Amino acid sequence: MNKMQERCVEVASLLKNFSHPQRLLILCYLSDGEKQVSDIHEAVGLSQSQTSQFLIRMSNEGLLGVRREKNYSFYYVENPDVLKLLKSMQKIFCK
Repeated sequence: MNKMQERCVEVASLLKNFSHPQRLLILCYLSDGEKQVSDIHEAVGLSQSQTSQFLIRMSNEGLLGVRREKNYSFYYVENPDVLKLLKSMQKIFCK
């Protein structure tokens, strides 16, 4: 597999994460900065269980980072390329 093919596989995997509306909503919400889990849950309108599942999965996939402080977890967009892509999509689609 050549370098371009490898990158296409990586990008397709990344874009797959953007194709799920709730995951995209979470990413968009976090594009403004780090948020506490309860704030994310409230903002996206999913159950706490669903929100936690999405956050854990996206964290495991390297999209999100998590910072723990006492009994609280704070999530943020960890990958700078993902953040750039989110900001570009917001400029195009969220005028």
